[in-house]
Amino acid sequence: MDSPVKLPEPIRSPLLEWRASRIEDPVARLRFLRSRIRIEPARRAGRRRRFRGRRLIVSLVLWISILIPAYTPSRARGPMRAPAAVEHITLAANYSAPEVWPVEKTSAFELYSNGLRIENEFAVAGRPRGEYPVFRPRFTASDNGDLPVAWKKDPAGIVFHSTESHQAPFEPAEVRSLKRIGRSLLGYIRSQQSYHFVIDRFGRAFRVVAESDMANHAGKSVWADANGTYVGLNASFLSIAFEAQTDASMPLSAAQIHAARLLTDLLRGKFGIAASNCVTHAQVSVNPSNWRIGYHTDWASGFPFSELGLPDNYAQVVPSMFQFGFDYDDAFVAAAGRPWAGLIATQQLLAEQARADGLSPNAYRQRSQERYRSISAQLHANEENQNEKQ
Repeated sequence: MDSPVKLPEPIRSPLLEWRASRIEDPVARLRFLRSRIRIEPARRAGRRRRFRGRRLIVSLVLWISILIPAYTPSRARGPMRAPAAVEHITLAANYSAPEVWPVEKTSAFELYSNGLRIENEFAVAGRPRGEYPVFRPRFTASDNGDLPVAWKKDPAGIVFHSTESHQAPFEPAEVRSLKRIGRSLLGYIRSQQSYHFVIDRFGRAFRVVAESDMANHAGKSVWADANGTYVGLNASFLSIAFEAQTDASMPLSAAQIHAARLLTDLLRGKFGIAASNCVTHAQVSVNPSNWRIGYHTDWASGFPFSELGLPDNYAQVVPSMFQFGFDYDDAFVAAAGRPWAGLIATQQLLAEQARADGLSPNAYRQRSQERYRSISAQLHANEENQNEKQ
């Protein structure tokens, strides 16, 4: 894995860091960074004083945007000079999954080389996934960006959930209650086909819906990667739910985190899932009725990405905002604690792309929202056709 290049403080920005992360060759990446920070020695001394003033102003703006959530970056910033085009942005995904292979398989359980054991007691068949469409990462003048550019069948990512169910204290005196609550929860999840996997309080991984089938876990949802944009993640993403609440009153147990890492490694290796496509429900959930993200806010903060061997995906640009004109409100900020780094970067990039397209940010959002409506109508029509054939 390449060591990340730490940018000098004065030029650190989400856009510059993204551009550097997209250059795979480390030598070329370093050359790019040096070209952006090189200042002629003869002019350096004269610029230093002015530069410090600008740096102070930038720091104040960033702190204000974080400490006063009511003023989102889109309201606080004016138009920005944009490049010719700003494509979809993700973090560099240099997080490879270790090789995992099956050791033993029975009707009751599966055992894998990394120590993962998957219980099949509650497994149930769902609706077969079939092929799903992948859309362009952004608007195009030729087709409005609402036509599929590819069709895929294997899962493209993983969405992490919390069951938000009733919890008993995790202590020896509550073992009977913990077991009873867990089994009742699994029975309900199976009846609703809610998730592919559930990790209970004791760190046991249960398969519910088969990986080849769709679970009803994501609802209205959006994510994207370098290959394209996914709308309606029930069809394109797997789901792992923790038996937990995300209000921090009862944190995940060490056993749950350990099992989640083993399971994530297995699924990533099996289906070739990028680390940047392992995200939380709060990151992908949208509400088209009010054009806000976070209709569901489980894991809006505090998800243990690093402990699962993943990058901090809260720092990623939010595709539903950048591509489809969604926004966030004070209620979402309250659930998240404060705006993610990715939320702030998204607002900046949206303003830059709007400028590049000759639009105001509001006009850019409205055009993007029309694109979402068009894609949603296509998906709804396709689903109705499939239902008629069955």
